[in-house]
Amino acid sequence: MPKLLNLLVPIWLVLAGPNALAEGVLLKSEPKNDAEVSNFDGTVKFWFSGNVGERSPSVVVVDAHGKRVDNGDTRLVLGERHRLTATTQALPPGPYAVRYRVITEDGLVVSGISKFTVVAAAASPEAKP
Repeated sequence: MPKLLNLLVPIWLVLAGPNALAEGVLLKSEPKNDAEVSNFDGTVKFWFSGNVGERSPSVVVVDAHGKRVDNGDTRLVLGERHRLTATTQALPPGPYAVRYRVITEDGLVVSGISKFTVVAAAASPEAKP
């Protein structure tokens, strides 16, 4: 059996890719990086591989002038410690940047910047009589 494991583990690592054992890798965000959104719901979300530790998670949202527009309410979602959220005030059309920073349970600091643009919602066509 040990010989079989010695053969299977390297194959699994090659097939699974470099992030197979990585903790704290950003998996996705909402809004997505460089997205244009017309129906922004006022919440930014980040998903990470592995559990995010409770030590100082941070999400800061700023507008094009560097003014902070989030509500300072960064939180780990209960029961899903790999998801981080924060809310913003109502955002007018324009570009925004989100800085995130977390520390995994293993002590790895994961940080980065994600950008998105709020665009004006398309006007609905008027009903014709």
